[in-house]
Amino acid sequence: MHTIAEINLLLDELDELPADDLEDQELGFKEWNNRSRKDAVNLVVEMAICMANGGGGTVVFGVKDNVVGRKKAIIGVPDEIDLNRLSMESSH
Repeated sequence: MHTIAEINLLLDELDELPADDLEDQELGFKEWNNRSRKDAVNLVVEMAICMANGGGGTVVFGVKDNVVGRKKAIIGVPDEIDLNRLSMESSH
């Protein structure tokens, strides 16, 4: 599993490579799904299942897959997203 420091170093590489090129079995980057809360929850659940099936790992949300340039690639997750509530919704 990647540490936060390792992930931060990888994020610096977004100036030269798209996020897709930085992913591995234990690390994935995903753009946040803004269409609806249900779609966002489904994305989180899907990624959790993928990582669990692969033996564990980390997903960093809020990063565009095919964009070069850190400022363009890192779009973040909306401020109104409550991670505690999201985790409760994804467990239903």
